[in-house]
Amino acid sequence: MKGLLHIILILCSICLAEAMPDSSAILTIPVNDHHFGRIMENKGNVRHKFTFTNTGSIPLTITNIRTTCGCTVPRWSREQVLPGNDGFFEIELDPSGYSGPFHKTIQVQSTARNSNMFVTISGVIIPSIEAEMLPQKLGDLNVKTDQVNFGYIYKGQTGTQNIFVANYTDKKIKIGFKNDNPGISLKADPPVLAPGAFGEIEVRFNSQNSDEWDMSISRIPVILNDREDENVRLVVTANIREDFRNLTAEQNINMPVAVFERDTFDYGTLTNNNPVRCQFKVYNDGRSDLIIRAVKSSCGCTAVIPEKDTLTPGESTFIDALFRSKEHNGDFQYAITVITNDPRSYKKLLFIKGDIKQ
Repeated sequence: MKGLLHIILILCSICLAEAMPDSSAILTIPVNDHHFGRIMENKGNVRHKFTFTNTGSIPLTITNIRTTCGCTVPRWSREQVLPGNDGFFEIELDPSGYSGPFHKTIQVQSTARNSNMFVTISGVIIPSIEAEMLPQKLGDLNVKTDQVNFGYIYKGQTGTQNIFVANYTDKKIKIGFKNDNPGISLKADPPVLAPGAFGEIEVRFNSQNSDEWDMSISRIPVILNDREDENVRLVVTANIREDFRNLTAEQNINMPVAVFERDTFDYGTLTNNNPVRCQFKVYNDGRSDLIIRAVKSSCGCTAVIPEKDTLTPGESTFIDALFRSKEHNGDFQYAITVITNDPRSYKKLLFIKGDIKQ
């Protein structure tokens, strides 16, 4: 009987506890992150105010706010925040001495049931740039360089580089581009640069979207205030290569092999101005298809990819070259670059030479 009474008392106490309201404060922060965007290092501190609500049933108090390096909390709601009321805390960031992207976490401590809450701030700090650091002119813009070199880049890879720009004029400058290269994308941030302001031009090179191989050179007009000037151009270069780094043992055994019958064609002495032609024979001595990716020639000579640019094992074709001797005199030598999918010799140089007697 006593045992039964004890069980009833326990059940009653549980029911009473469940029936009683939860007497606690709850700290609710509707938006717990803030992105400052671009912050200039030399433009002073930046601030952001976070708001919160006490969604509990008793008052709460912020007891402490812990920040990481570079951040301070100049003020916050130090009085009790009643149930249903709002409070705030303000985060101040000193960007001096920093550069690049940042992501900082701030800990908010209170008397609430969820006594430890966190908010984050992020952005990109642009370092202080003086006029002497941007010595070149790109129209009315000052830039550090008007050339972007991605170096070697494997087909399928994407590279990104940023160019700092400044507007030292007394007028706004709208920045645009006339770009017809599908492998290159450009974006000005901001697109309109106020007098005395700094910005960036982001250049992305997507080799997969490019139809070029080996050396790629693009001279892209920069349109300032909707006006095009042939002298205002960004030069974007890259050396696009096929990625042979992870070939399997089977692929190494069954690779294509490009064999050229000759690598030099000597015209001897030329005494007239008529264009002359030559042919370089290439055949596939490997075990898989040989693909002629590109054929490039230097000034004075024209060479084209043959109509049949994929050779099965044992097949051959000719690369035609046309040399225009007019306006040339004396000894000459020009190179033709042939790019294939032969891993051992993906780049082959062919030469034409001779002596012109006008």
